[in-house]
Amino acid sequence: MTSPAKGDVASEVRKLAQKHKVTAERDSMSCMAVTITRLAGDAVELDGIEQLLVNLKRKGVLNKAEIMALQGRYLQEKRRCKRQLSA
Repeated sequence: MTSPAKGDVASEVRKLAQKHKVTAERDSMSCMAVTITRLAGDAVELDGIEQLLVNLKRKGVLNKAEIMALQGRYLQEKRRCKRQLSA
């Protein structure tokens, strides 16, 4: 993985995905996982950046530790943006 770029995590993930020709499209496995989760009574919807992270991991671009670190930073940024918008 590349070192963290200046700017937001979403831009970093998009650049990484573009470099490795990875899209945010759900494959059949992702669709099945969403269906099983919904049937279990949970509602988990990944946004485009989160789906890119999943697809980058599946392609072998990111390992588990890297995806967890990026997703953690991404969720923190999303929360920070929401707080700024509501202030």
